[in-house]
Amino acid sequence: MIKIANPAYDVVFKYLMEDNKIAKLLLSDLLQEKIVELEFRPQEYSLKIPCTVYRLDFKAKIKTTDNKEKIVLIEVQKAKFPTDIIRFRRYLGEQYASEQNITEKQDGTFEALPLITVYFLGYNLETNPPYPVLRIRRTVTDNATNESIDLKDPFIEGITHDCIIVQIPKLKKVRRNELELILSLFDERERSQEISINENDYPEKYQAIIRRLLKAVVTEKVRKSMKIEDEIIAGFKAVERVKENLEQELEQEKQRAEQEKQRAEQLEQEKIDMIKEMLSKGIPKQLVMQIAKVDETFLKEHRLL
Repeated sequence: MIKIANPAYDVVFKYLMEDNKIAKLLLSDLLQEKIVELEFRPQEYSLKIPCTVYRLDFKAKIKTTDNKEKIVLIEVQKAKFPTDIIRFRRYLGEQYASEQNITEKQDGTFEALPLITVYFLGYNLETNPPYPVLRIRRTVTDNATNESIDLKDPFIEGITHDCIIVQIPKLKKVRRNELELILSLFDERERSQEISINENDYPEKYQAIIRRLLKAVVTEKVRKSMKIEDEIIAGFKAVERVKENLEQELEQEKQRAEQEKQRAEQLEQEKIDMIKEMLSKGIPKQLVMQIAKVDETFLKEHRLL
């Protein structure tokens, strides 16, 4: 058994993906396409401290199945909480809007680089599908016949994108291939800075990942950042607990108010029924108002006169 740094930590995840060979290996297996070249792109708007969403951007040259090469952008986002979807959409919008993601063609025209997003989720999707790794691929169809069309057009490539979703919690129970096995290390629920593993349990092709995580565990800068991340996440969780408590109190207050409203309506209806009964028996109006403690306006509003 050996102890490695926990890649669920953002700083460790970044340390791992900064290794070009490891990033190429992991992303190639996720995309199921061979990445020939990979360039790590610093983000203009990245935070100096860990947040609930961590983001890495890459520019890659991919060799396609028909032995051609294409340049794509790969955006990797790692999230801890289900509420982070708004940040996903914001980052995605930044990618589409960025002029850095436009390339000039040989004829002098400009073309938007295709985008692929990879999401490492520390939680399950709302519908709870049982599959750890989901691949969402665009399909072009003829609207009249619903037949699929093999069409790669710059317009389509520029405004739509493929997506990979990794449901990390699912990897604790389901590990059907080598990729799912190595991804099982990325468990957000395991918040210890170090995890113990048997390196022989993991395939030879991924031993570089194990060695990199082994190196990270003794890197002082990484360890300090992990401690800071623990403090930040504890703060986020404390805020979430306060928020949940407030929401529960508001819901309880809403229920009490609704119950009081229903009770008031019930008492009013009982009073109206009593007034109707007294008036039907010929009891004088003034006496009825005195007994029921209402005025003539009340009687008119409820059509009792």
